[in-house]
Amino acid sequence: MPEAAHGEFTIQVTGNLICTKMTGSYNEAGATAYTQAVMEQVKRLNGKPFGIVADNRGVLGGTPEAYAVLDEYNVWMEDNNMHAKAVVFNAKIMATILKNQSPSMQAENIQMFTDLNQANRWIENKLEQVKA
Repeated sequence: MPEAAHGEFTIQVTGNLICTKMTGSYNEAGATAYTQAVMEQVKRLNGKPFGIVADNRGVLGGTPEAYAVLDEYNVWMEDNNMHAKAVVFNAKIMATILKNQSPSMQAENIQMFTDLNQANRWIENKLEQVKA
């Protein structure tokens, strides 16, 4: 019997910006559901450079398997023209855990924030560079 997905998320796309909001605790099935949904949005951009703001302030954590799924997803995103990614957490320790569990999160075009407004400003500046 397949494992039930844990964790909830929403996705909103405006132009070349994908905004996601994740809440709860994630297992492998939940992380897979999330990553597949975002990847579908990326595919709809037809190769155009894009940015992501991932609001993870409501994330409580994840299983090692969930982090492995996220690591594969981040590698895929890099290979599919992700220009920048801003990840927002309530606590810096969550960013540290994510970086340790998903080595791909240490890429130069990924930044961690505790303030959503700062994350949005940073991603807007990064996406402006694509237009220039």
